[in-house]
Amino acid sequence: GLVTYNITGEDCEVVSIDSLCQFMGVGTLLLERVEEVARAAGCARLWAITTNDNLDAQRFFQKRGFVLSAVRLGSMSKIRLLKPNVPKVGYYGIPVRDEIELTKPLPPR
Repeated sequence: GLVTYNITGEDCEVVSIDSLCQFMGVGTLLLERVEEVARAAGCARLWAITTNDNLDAQRFFQKRGFVLSAVRLGSMSKIRLLKPNVPKVGYYGIPVRDEIELTKPLPPR
């Protein structure tokens, strides 16, 4: 598996998380490690962005304590101006239209 993240100030963005073996705990372990690194760096929250069609990502993050913190309706049409290869139809045949931001607070231990 692979996770990429970016720490800026008190925020840690989970940029990508990928596992070759789904449903075996690899993604969870990667996310837990990022949380440890973020806490050690003094971060107050983790956050990630996915699209409205990525129901698996929404499920994954919410099961691990993330909550929906923003929905940017129609934002994918603007993103396609910069990245025209972004598909119009995504997972499960759902039109890709919106960005969904998920956040997990990291209170001090």
